[in-house]
Amino acid sequence: MSESDKPLRQQIDDAMAAIRHQLERLSEGPTMGGPSDDRSVIADLEAEYRALKEARVGLGSHDCALD
Repeated sequence: MSESDKPLRQQIDDAMAAIRHQLERLSEGPTMGGPSDDRSVIADLEAEYRALKEARVGLGSHDCALD
């Protein structure tokens, strides 16, 4: 099934899961080298996550499994 064939709600849920995974990886810190400053990346991802969450609510969510 292509991405365009998925229902919009499923596409949003998939995007939210991907962002959550990226946030988890960033919160673990760098795997090599010194500390990195990912605050702006994290802030952007969190803003995108919130926007997707609002879009999902606008669709009339039936469950909150990804909250």
